Amino acid sequence: MKYPLEGITVLDLSHALAGPYCSTLLADFGADVIKIEPSESGEISRSWGFPLPGGVENEYFTSLHRNKKGMALDLKHAEGRAILMRMIEKADVVLENFRPGTLDKFGLGYEQARERNAGIVYCSISGFGLDGPYRDRAGMDLIIQAESGMISVTGEPGGRGVRAGVSIADLTGGMNAALGILLALRVREKTGAGQLVDVSMMEGQMSLLGTILGAYLSTGEVPGPMGTAYKPILPYQTFRTRSRDLALAVGTEKLWKDFCPAIGCPELVDDPRYASNRARNRNRPALIDRLQEVFLTKTYEEWEAILVDSGIPVGAINNMEELVNHPQVKARGSLVEVEHPRAGKLRMVGVPVRLSETPGAIRTAAPLLGEHNDEVLRDMLGLSAEQIAALRRTGAFGPNASAPPLKSDDR
Repeated sequence: MKYPLEGITVLDLSHALAGPYCSTLLADFGADVIKIEPSESGEISRSWGFPLPGGVENEYFTSLHRNKKGMALDLKHAEGRAILMRMIEKADVVLENFRPGTLDKFGLGYEQARERNAGIVYCSISGFGLDGPYRDRAGMDLIIQAESGMISVTGEPGGRGVRAGVSIADLTGGMNAALGILLALRVREKTGAGQLVDVSMMEGQMSLLGTILGAYLSTGEVPGPMGTAYKPILPYQTFRTRSRDLALAVGTEKLWKDFCPAIGCPELVDDPRYASNRARNRNRPALIDRLQEVFLTKTYEEWEAILVDSGIPVGAINNMEELVNHPQVKARGSLVEVEHPRAGKLRMVGVPVRLSETPGAIRTAAPLLGEHNDEVLRDMLGLSAEQIAALRRTGAFGPNASAPPLKSDDR
């Protein structure tokens, strides 16, 4: 076995971010992911983000759909739906993030799928889950961040809540979906039966907010934004220095006892106001003011050397340019290069989980729209060139699919 998920076929009907991020995680580790897109315009994210060289492709889609085969299919066409159901019969996983009930109307929902394939793992990602009063509401990332309470605890103290810098509700939903799929596949190994995986982005955010929700349930105190600070631990936030901001995380009493002498304030160790984490929290404003005064006496670079030498967790607040040139990023090869047939060489983030024996890899660039139609129909369904040509004439691949898609030899 070269990749952990080799031999697993995933039909990815999802769009935007949550579902595609899930299928990317699976594809990076060897799953055969077939990205199925609307035949006329392709997946919605083909129009998002910033254009790449050549002006046709964009960075959003290409970074999110590596390692996948591309298939264009018109699910509004009866023959298109029939093709997809034949593929479901042979697949291991179906992944979708339409509004709940959408695929049922096409005869392609979970109940219909398992009638044809009892072993199918059918994963549905939605904003609020497959039941409940919010079931039918649209669930874009911003809406879920707002409804879940995530925005209410993000931002500067006393200010309005802000959206997280990344689409955290989508990304968490994608990761939870990948986990759910793997768990369901594990069960299928033992029982032979597939199942429905219901992933709610709302509940994903609630899981991230678990400790904050726990504090509210215990105290009844509604939390608000705290900037970079973290209420359970102090000091645990950013501070200004003479050059750039510094991120500091003193998470244990041992670190506190090492930290105070390191910054030239040994008297703080035994000060009863700060002798324990609870005491420090009770006297938070006075301690933060004192530490800020101290950190302004030196540059970030000077403090970094002092704190690293003392074993204190410290870091710089890097922008994207600084991240790309970070020595750790370069040493680990965290950015990889892939050749795209239209945009040329692209750099993108590599596989985030490293396995010693069966590591994931970025093997191919994101597919062009409908690039692998013929290949999938031939290899998965066993159709001949004549049968594929006949299907193309029916309009199953859309009104603009009379010519064959780009073949690998043409790339």
